[in-house]
Amino acid sequence: MQKRKSGCYCITLRRAAQAISDLYDAHMAAIGITVNQYSLLSKLGHYPNCSVSELAEYARLERTTVVRALKPLTAKGLIKDLSDEGERKRNLCLTVEGEEIVKKGKVIWHQEQEEIERRLGKDGVEQLQELLEKLMEKDS
Repeated sequence: MQKRKSGCYCITLRRAAQAISDLYDAHMAAIGITVNQYSLLSKLGHYPNCSVSELAEYARLERTTVVRALKPLTAKGLIKDLSDEGERKRNLCLTVEGEEIVKKGKVIWHQEQEEIERRLGKDGVEQLQELLEKLMEKDS
């Protein structure tokens, strides 16, 4: 069955975002994480000892979304909580295993970036970036 093109920009962008996520996820599966989990782990690597709220702000996600996303990463031993027991504010950092996953994930991430550039061409990727940035501007 041939897929119909949608005239709705929102639907088209959502489908494109899902296709890109699926591409990255298929390869990140080799190290047991998704691209969204890689993104959080990578951000936590840049901001060690940050709170869940700070991580959410940096990742531009809702705090509750980050809390849900952190649970399996903590269960896998990739993140540890440095806060004292009973303390409300959680201070998070990567474990040694988490740091290794970020290193492996970075290699995969670069490979997928190159694959997208191969598909679209360097100029196409630059145009896409510009258009997406323009769509994300608050005053546009």
